[in-house]
Amino acid sequence: MIIKEVYIKNFGKFSEQHFQFDTGVHIIYGENEFGKSTLVAFIRAMLFGMERGRGKAAAKDDFSRYEPWDNPNYYAGSMRFSCGGRTFLLERSFDRYTKHASLVCEDDGEELSVKQGDLEMLLGGITPLMFDNTVLVRQMSAKPGQELSDSLKNYAANYYETGGGEVDLQGAMKYLKEKQKDTERQLRLLDEKQENKRGKIRQECSYITQDMERLRQEFEENQQQYSESVREEARLRAQYEKEEKRQEKPKDTEETPGLYEKKSRTFLSAGIVGVLIGIAGIFWGKILARQDWFSGSVPLQLIGYLILAAGLILLCVGIVKRTAERRAFRTWKKQTVRNMKYESTDNEAECRRLAQEIRQAEENKKKQVWQREKLQSEWKEKEVRLENLHEEERESEISEERLLIEEDLKALKMAAETMEAAAKRLGRRTDERINDKASEILGAVTGGRYCRLQMSDNMDISVWDGQRRISLHCLSRGTIEQIYFAIRMASAELLGEEELPVILDDMFVFYDEKRLKSALKWLSDTKKQAIIFTCQRREAEIMEGRI
Repeated sequence: MIIKEVYIKNFGKFSEQHFQFDTGVHIIYGENEFGKSTLVAFIRAMLFGMERGRGKAAAKDDFSRYEPWDNPNYYAGSMRFSCGGRTFLLERSFDRYTKHASLVCEDDGEELSVKQGDLEMLLGGITPLMFDNTVLVRQMSAKPGQELSDSLKNYAANYYETGGGEVDLQGAMKYLKEKQKDTERQLRLLDEKQENKRGKIRQECSYITQDMERLRQEFEENQQQYSESVREEARLRAQYEKEEKRQEKPKDTEETPGLYEKKSRTFLSAGIVGVLIGIAGIFWGKILARQDWFSGSVPLQLIGYLILAAGLILLCVGIVKRTAERRAFRTWKKQTVRNMKYESTDNEAECRRLAQEIRQAEENKKKQVWQREKLQSEWKEKEVRLENLHEEERESEISEERLLIEEDLKALKMAAETMEAAAKRLGRRTDERINDKASEILGAVTGGRYCRLQMSDNMDISVWDGQRRISLHCLSRGTIEQIYFAIRMASAELLGEEELPVILDDMFVFYDEKRLKSALKWLSDTKKQAIIFTCQRREAEIMEGRI
């Protein structure tokens, strides 16, 4: 690929500026603030586009840095380049409202699509990061980054396994690591979810245990109350039976109506007998007095009168006694009826009260039996629920979902380890090619001072001067810059399907004149298109042969 023309409509400090290029080495000289870095940024933006950053990063990104000074809303340019024997015109607009890109082949007028990857195909599949780590060397940033190491590993997988560019080893490894992180995150979330679930289960178990303890205490209280109710019912029934017996038993008294009647009857009987005997004596005495032969009639009549008088007296006493007894009997009867009435009323009330209390005791007993059955039922439900919760907690510790996630995670780790091992194995072969080519370039730049460069897959670098191996940190800044240059140029030859222009922005600051000559000579001998931006005249003078 050869850049032929760059036209900046509006970009940074430039407006309506044309730059013409050809094959070979081009040196663009300018003092500080001349706009050299702006032109470098424009060429890169034309090849790969330029995206606006987000958030705080937007204030420091290239989009904001190189916004046109005069007309920020008209942010555009074009570039003409040749590739594969054909010439193409690439036009871009960078502003946020009219952003677009067009690519046209000027030889036949064919319109190509940047969005569909036609420009990427013309660039040989090189990515912006690969471009930044190989042929583009910005000021004070000659050291290649980790992206170059990843690109070399991809190259190794593609070159040695498929012979092409179908395999994105680092992309696959990145995908595996992202999937591994995502799976680990899923596992953590599942563990947190299960732990929260187990916490809720344990909390519910605690509540159920407290409820069961409460039910146990209520059951014991119910048993005690039931026993008290049984005893109270037995006591009330015994008292009720006693009251019923008292109600049926007649009342004993010392003075009964029969006793009064017996006393009056005795006097009446004696009085009647006395009267009858007296009358009989008088009558008999009179009969005998009429008889001549009986001489004792007078005494017999007298005895009869005496007996009659005594009988009358006894009869009167009996009548009086009988009258008194009748009066006393009526009084006693009234009192007895009254007492019996009061006593019967009190006894019936007591019986009713006892019967009511017995019924209440029975109701309490039934209620306590029902409550006991309810407590037993609740206890059983709590017991079953507690056992189910314990079983659920045990099952949550070894869930099928977690086992599946663990299997996925194990498979991802195994795949990543296998791919890393393959990358290291293939990378060693690529390292040999990079080391050979970089050693050739470094030897040419340093005039044979260092004949061998060694770089590992983790970018550990050392050089061999023919006698000893020297680590990178023991070398001068200029030599380190030359080592980085050699690695970049060697990597560009391996990674790029299409040879791209080499763009160097003030890269030779730490080079001495001898090694600068050697570097420029190497660039000229390779017939590469090289565009060198510098704030010194040494490069131009060397190319003109003055030094």
